[in-house]
Amino acid sequence: MRAFLAIPIPDETTEALVRLQSAIPVGKPVPEENLHLTLAFLDVAPDAALEDLHEMLEALRAAPVEIRFTELDSFTELERGLVFAAVERTDALQAVHDRVAGLCRVAGLDLPRRRFRPHVTLMRARRQPAGPDRDRLAAMLGPVPGLPGFTARAMTLYRSTLTPRGALHEPLASYPLSG
Repeated sequence: MRAFLAIPIPDETTEALVRLQSAIPVGKPVPEENLHLTLAFLDVAPDAALEDLHEMLEALRAAPVEIRFTELDSFTELERGLVFAAVERTDALQAVHDRVAGLCRVAGLDLPRRRFRPHVTLMRARRQPAGPDRDRLAAMLGPVPGLPGFTARAMTLYRSTLTPRGALHEPLASYPLSG
């Protein structure tokens, strides 16, 4: 099953992110029900590994994490036209990510070893924007004042099913971040 672990976004923050999406000049907005902060993308994972991971996550004790947005950004040179709200990589958020990644590996899931860059994807385009669209988008990148942060009190394991209309994310289990 295709799966990922993420921090769900509360309604107040989701509403602000949707307003921000409407101002972005290129790409297709990520549906509001799919907005999340990915901790680990598990890709297609064997059911047995997901069951082992589930048991380990149920035993995990981690404190709530403050989530603060820093800016509107894109990966390398507006690669694929993907635009996201960047999240401050605090020690607490990094620690949760590292613990989750470690548990995933213990469960037998092969995660790529790359630097954690926390973000919430807002827009996707099939190709890199060019010309005036690129210029308008580049002008929007940077700090976004007033974007409300939140305290993450749980993380969720999601099933992700790809359809012709886009991905459908189904929550499978939730794990408290309560210390």
